[in-house]
Amino acid sequence: MPISPEHETELLEALSESQNANECLLSAYDVLDDTVDAVLQSIFHKDDYAVKFVVEPLLTTDGPLGDVLIRCKLLLGLGGISKQTYDDIEIFVTLKEWARHEPNVSFIDPNVLFELNRVQAIHSVMPLEFSDALIEGLDESSKLMFLQRHFLKVRSTIVLAVTSLMHSLCKENALTS
Repeated sequence: MPISPEHETELLEALSESQNANECLLSAYDVLDDTVDAVLQSIFHKDDYAVKFVVEPLLTTDGPLGDVLIRCKLLLGLGGISKQTYDDIEIFVTLKEWARHEPNVSFIDPNVLFELNRVQAIHSVMPLEFSDALIEGLDESSKLMFLQRHFLKVRSTIVLAVTSLMHSLCKENALTS
């Protein structure tokens, strides 16, 4: 049986319909968190007794495996994910924290673009770039149109990267379920 997050379609829709950088980064995190959860569930849920009394308490959000990075470290240690997949998820966790603490994260922020470009799926396919020189001299409506197009490009790139990571997580663990 293939592994997939319980609400895969809804999660990817929320990501692709996000209206700003904060929503986009938080949705990207949610997709990856749910995917990691689905992978762990497929590995550890072998029988009803184990599920009810042993595994479920470990995997709750307040359990010892509630944090996505701890879950990913466990998967990395078990050989369930590659180091590259772990590193990419770690970047999205960092970006989620920025989105939670900064009210106006922007895809023109060099720090955000730097982190996004560290994601292998983004770096290898379409590195993200922005410079103030690109909008210099544009009138206000042209500048707004350019910035909206840039946002759409970054959001689409994140959707592709997260989808790739999600499929990689599931594929890397398909044989263990």
